[in-house]
Amino acid sequence: MAEAFLKDQLVQASSEIKVFSAGTNAENNLNATEEAIKVMEKFEIDLSNHKTRLLDQHIVDGAELIIVMTRPHELSISKIQQKARNRTFLIGEIVRLGSLISNSEKLPPINSWVKELHSARGGHMTSGRAADEIPDPFGKPFEEYEKVAKKLHGICEVLSKLLTSGTNKNP
Repeated sequence: MAEAFLKDQLVQASSEIKVFSAGTNAENNLNATEEAIKVMEKFEIDLSNHKTRLLDQHIVDGAELIIVMTRPHELSISKIQQKARNRTFLIGEIVRLGSLISNSEKLPPINSWVKELHSARGGHMTSGRAADEIPDPFGKPFEEYEKVAKKLHGICEVLSKLLTSGTNKNP
């Protein structure tokens, strides 16, 4: 759902930023759940063609910015590549820190911005705050999917604005 929301927002902003999701505990080529498809229809986003993919070394190596939903996801990234921790952020953390450091209209290139985000952590390899996490609704009632979707929608709106400020048109 996060991938779909962020892609939708970036398309609306005429951005060429590439976004894709990968699961830390997923099988490849599965469809989105019926609950996810149904809840995203409320936002006029079609997930019916979405296919899952398992996170791997190649994906981590190629990502300039890695956004995770939970601290266990963050730990999974570190296990794949310890150096990737500097560019891995909880979804709420990136919006919180990005809003603090993005006070000008011209955003630096994405790799510089990611370094600033990491520095805003205070130089610690923290795992963000519990409030920065978005729980996985998989296997839960439809109402949980709705709650998660509403939260992700708002976060992705802010994140899209942060990513498309100034020069970050094609990271």
